[in-house]
Amino acid sequence: MIKLIATDMDGTLLDEKGHLPESFIEVLDLITEKDVNLVIASGRPYATLQTNFGPVANRLSYITDNGALVYHNNELIFKDVIDKNLVQDIIKEAKKIKNTAIVLCGIECAYIENCSEEYLKEIQKYYVKYEIVNDISKIKDDIIKVTLCDLNHAAKNSNPIINPLFGNDLNVVVAGELWLDIMNKTVNKGIALRKIMEENNIKKEETMAFGDYYNDIEMLNEAEYSFVMKNAPEDMKQHGKYIAESNEDYGVLGAIMEHVVL
Repeated sequence: MIKLIATDMDGTLLDEKGHLPESFIEVLDLITEKDVNLVIASGRPYATLQTNFGPVANRLSYITDNGALVYHNNELIFKDVIDKNLVQDIIKEAKKIKNTAIVLCGIECAYIENCSEEYLKEIQKYYVKYEIVNDISKIKDDIIKVTLCDLNHAAKNSNPIINPLFGNDLNVVVAGELWLDIMNKTVNKGIALRKIMEENNIKKEETMAFGDYYNDIEMLNEAEYSFVMKNAPEDMKQHGKYIAESNEDYGVLGAIMEHVVL
């Protein structure tokens, strides 16, 4: 019996316009009646996710910043902070890359340097709580993720530069077409999901997970019922036991109704 469902947001639960399915709350009510916990696993920060889910936000658990923070029962139960010297090294190298903006993700707030409207428009899609600063290298807060907004496409522009430099010490992940996430090696959605599973004594065979992109692979590996979205890149589909209908066809809710509710 399924006791825990984890789902990615962009390209998975949300449609291409970034909207939740209209029946989301109805399905949440149905699984809540069955004592099934829903975990939202995203690269987005906690403040943004709280805004995204509005009136039902407190009914959900969250894996934020691709696993650097975990919130369960409305409490922070796990955090993984990057060494401050490594943060400075990343900033130094990232500033050399053309057509990128650096976002430092703290526990309570994100930090960005003055940047063009083009970058800001993209950043504001995912960060509702941020500060614009003159020099990002002067930030003293604990940083749990450094992310690059790469208008030249992360997979071919910033990743080939950052991964060889930091990939041995840090987890460098292409998290979206324009996004490169840099976190501790001990950070991914799979490790974070395991924290919630252990907190609730939930087994792999009682867990369902949905994802569409490379930063979802470890999370999918933690679930017996692992679904990759139909709209995912073709080489992602080997990482799930099942294929869910596309996000445009609300594949997450369809699979939940079929395997959990009915």
